[in-house]
Amino acid sequence: MRPALFLTVLAGVIVVSSSVPSPRAQESPILTAMRDELKRSMSELRLKDEPAPYYIDYEVDDVSTMRVVARLGALLDDTVARSRTLQVDVRVGDYAFDSSRFVIQNRPGGGGSAVAPLDDDYDVMRRQIWLATDAAYKRAVGVFARKKAAFQNRAGVDAIPDLSREAPMETVRAAGPAAPDRRTWIERTQQLSAIFASSPAIESSDVWATETRGTRYYVNSEGFTTIAPIQLANLRVIAEAQAEDSMTVNDGFSLVENRLEDLPSMSALVARTRAVADRVVAQRTAPVGEEFTGPVLLEGQASGEFVAQTLVPLMLARRPPDGENQRLAQAQGQGTPFLRRIGLRVLSDAFSVSDTPSLTQYDGRPVPGAYVVDDEGVRAKDVSLVEKGRLVTLLTSRIPQKNLPQSNGHGRAGVQAGVFQLQSALAVPASELKSKYLELLKAQDKSFGYIVRGIANPNDIPVGGGPGGPVILQAFKVTLDGQEQPVRGLRFAAVTPTAFRDLVEASQERTLYTYRASSTDAVSVIAPSLMFEELEIQKVSDILQKPPIVPSPLQN
Repeated sequence: MRPALFLTVLAGVIVVSSSVPSPRAQESPILTAMRDELKRSMSELRLKDEPAPYYIDYEVDDVSTMRVVARLGALLDDTVARSRTLQVDVRVGDYAFDSSRFVIQNRPGGGGSAVAPLDDDYDVMRRQIWLATDAAYKRAVGVFARKKAAFQNRAGVDAIPDLSREAPMETVRAAGPAAPDRRTWIERTQQLSAIFASSPAIESSDVWATETRGTRYYVNSEGFTTIAPIQLANLRVIAEAQAEDSMTVNDGFSLVENRLEDLPSMSALVARTRAVADRVVAQRTAPVGEEFTGPVLLEGQASGEFVAQTLVPLMLARRPPDGENQRLAQAQGQGTPFLRRIGLRVLSDAFSVSDTPSLTQYDGRPVPGAYVVDDEGVRAKDVSLVEKGRLVTLLTSRIPQKNLPQSNGHGRAGVQAGVFQLQSALAVPASELKSKYLELLKAQDKSFGYIVRGIANPNDIPVGGGPGGPVILQAFKVTLDGQEQPVRGLRFAAVTPTAFRDLVEASQERTLYTYRASSTDAVSVIAPSLMFEELEIQKVSDILQKPPIVPSPLQN
């Protein structure tokens, strides 16, 4: 029955309780080594006069990464790398109070990581797990003692557990497809990067194509088991030039998919890359925008990126760590501003927000942010976050929050969204938004406004600009007669958690936008174009660099 069960598992996805027999040991030396050492550690690992572990988990990420980088048609990097990384979490104490989430001397205590062997050698893998577990346990014992001492002197602290209790699940998914054709993507990155060679005014440009494929193995002492594929691909195109006043102007795009094969056609990528080159050249002579507070219209990619940088983080139930110096510890970990807003209005009444990791297709395209199980082995759940403008709940991991004691399967890279959807019950066609925007400008007695069509993802496009909110790549100053003029040098001021209560309009059409949350996880945002009644736009505050003394040799 066991081989038959294992073949059935590989054919698709199953999730069963931990009482179902595990796959046979010889089917996966990695998983077997993890389970066997886990069992031994839970039964034998204990220092004299010290508590034994009450919880242990192991994660092994076995990945292969292909990276190709080209500039001006020349190949800069062509790398294929394989790695296995072991993550170990050992906790002493109990679910209510344990050794986790405690900062000592500005460094978090507990847990650990190590390089794991690439060969499927049971003995070598088990030895590596043994050493990492021993080190993590000794560290956990020391952290636990200091954490208990710190809390003995604190009064009025909310008794929130350190780890939620969840029903053990076993999730086994089929392995991902084979690696992409590297030669194809070498040629494509060279072809795309060569487009910038025809624009000597562009001082810097790169095209990156990367893809990571592999398998994640996860087990813990409660009976959770996960075998899941890792798939993440990224095509990044960036370009930079310098205006006559020495201001740096940037543009580009980053496309994230499960596989490079899921990217748009080569003709579409060529057209999009040429558009980047044209915009960068045009930005060099565009006027610097004026600072502005008032209505702003965000369209397409800009809307998705704006939501990703400003609204998505508010929906993540992040709990700052504890520490001997509590102020310093909490400064290292960002809390959740919306935690005290549950049940209250956080958006305009017409708007709703949900996270739907089960959505694998949208508008005929795959959704890279979709997933089945999170990093903690908990099955991903679709969650309604905002209904009619009111906050219902937040996305949670196994780290409990006040009034949010259980995980809803979003323990990825800490806690993270999967497929984040924003929509309005009163949405209008996108073709009507500009006219409504002009009407709002007139009602507020504004002489001009801004339409934003491109915002930089700071992880993909190197932008400065000083402190503040998202940096704008494509801003258009629009006058009351509808005339548009491209401008440069702008960014949003810091966006407060209350900003989304000023949403007044949204388009019926929505855009799928995906970004990388970690080296192996993606988040997809499905958002309409958005019109805010009030946002603040300010000038960037870059330190200007003098241009090169000698002109580019490509200008000769």
